[in-house]
Amino acid sequence: MSLIKKLTVGFLTVGALMNTVLPAMARPATLTTDSNLRTSASLTASVEEVLPLGSNVEVLNITYGDDGDYWYYVQPTVEGTANGWIRGDLVKFQASKKRYATIVGERGYKINVRSSHSLNSKVLHTALSGDLVTVEDSYQNAGEYRWYRVKFPNNASGWVREDLLSIWPQGCIITCPAH
Repeated sequence: MSLIKKLTVGFLTVGALMNTVLPAMARPATLTTDSNLRTSASLTASVEEVLPLGSNVEVLNITYGDDGDYWYYVQPTVEGTANGWIRGDLVKFQASKKRYATIVGERGYKINVRSSHSLNSKVLHTALSGDLVTVEDSYQNAGEYRWYRVKFPNNASGWVREDLLSIWPQGCIITCPAH
């Protein structure tokens, strides 16, 4: 496994499944083929349903599966369809002018989302590693960490320190995959 993949594994983990955590900002995407919506990020996981080619989904979380592929936890845009996992090579992200980031850390790692850019500020939410967020603003005092204000789907927002985020280049997800 390449160094980049090993580093990425450390940054991408499951998180959107826990009810006690505020879900992350969804990233719009389209399925490139008929796709199995699975109960977990594995080819051996049960299939909830098959989503047809061209289905629109919102990606909520990213993990690196045991099979060596990225897996996306998605919410289909069709009412009444269950959320589930789809292998990354079956998903094409839609163009976006928003700036996205991923919460980093070991699998299941929780971070605090704060009311201002300080460790002494009130904790508003908890996010899990792998959660996707929209970046809205940043702040940095000289010689200190940069802080980013991130936004969640319920329009709540808060501040997260830079070392707890993987900021994507404009229009990219992780490493700007070709698919």
